[in-house]
Amino acid sequence: MSFARPDWIWMIPALPLVVALAIFLWRRRLRRVAALFGEQVMLERLGLGAASHLPKLRIALLLLAATALGVAAAGPEWGQKRIEGRSSVRNIVLALDVSKSMLARDVEPSRLEQERLLARRLMRSMASDRFGLVAFAGRAYVLSPLTTDHGALALFIDALDPDIVSYGGSALSAAIRQGTDLVRGDRPDNARPAVVLVTDGEALEQEAAVLEAADRAAQLGVTIHTVGVGTAEGSIVPDFDPRTGRATGYVEDENGQRVVSRLGVDLLREIAERGGGQYFQLTQSGSTEQLLAALRDVQAQQGTTGGRVERVDRSAWFLALALLALALEAWLERRPRQGRPSIVADSPVTVEA
Repeated sequence: MSFARPDWIWMIPALPLVVALAIFLWRRRLRRVAALFGEQVMLERLGLGAASHLPKLRIALLLLAATALGVAAAGPEWGQKRIEGRSSVRNIVLALDVSKSMLARDVEPSRLEQERLLARRLMRSMASDRFGLVAFAGRAYVLSPLTTDHGALALFIDALDPDIVSYGGSALSAAIRQGTDLVRGDRPDNARPAVVLVTDGEALEQEAAVLEAADRAAQLGVTIHTVGVGTAEGSIVPDFDPRTGRATGYVEDENGQRVVSRLGVDLLREIAERGGGQYFQLTQSGSTEQLLAALRDVQAQQGTTGGRVERVDRSAWFLALALLALALEAWLERRPRQGRPSIVADSPVTVEA
């Protein structure tokens, strides 16, 4: 036998000692009270001759009840039972744009930093759900499979940088395809996962290819939500030295003109519509809460988390034993004592005229 609450084991000897002390003090007090009535013969006729005497059986029952309560408090356990765990989690993939245009500062402190903040907020608010991570620029790469280890995902998110993808541009179609394949996995038919595409919407590819990838996701039962980071007015894109991390100027086109990156709202809306999801603009108030509400509607995947073996709590048995002992002691206390003199029967009443 083991105990679930070993810090309460001291109650097992303590409670009987307290009861024994209480019985001792009670008997001593009754002796003093009985002595005030005078001679023993008078005490017997009044039925107080045994007032200071508590039968051994009643004492034993009280001590048994106290011991049983002490054992119950410590949480006795023996035997084992197997419990099959069930899980219900949402599967969500974050497809995050790490192209150079995400370094633009039309939103403070930058589009990339706002993207990081959004990803952290989603994982913090949906701590029990599984997230996967895809980073994309000119190509898309899986950084993490679906996992509930959000601490590890946070390390990847903190390391997001255009230098982790060697190809420039924004391959939205590749990001959607990678995210769709990653979030589907071996999902059962009753689950409908989601991909959250976070980008400024600038695609250096045919829009038809992007929309085809969104149509494919919808056909496979995957919802695509899009989040636009940036402004319609746009901003020039700073250029950084990859070795020192210092700004060296601004990104320029073939003609030597500074490139202005603008938010591609229309394409992102179309992707969300084709993918059965919604479009959210990060600069709008309440957009993150609306995205969270949409993600909480994602159909959860049902499964097992594996069985576990637990010891069986037997506290109820000792509680029942304590109650039984107390009930029996109360019955013995109320039962008439054989041989006790009856004041009414043995003491004639004299009425004077």
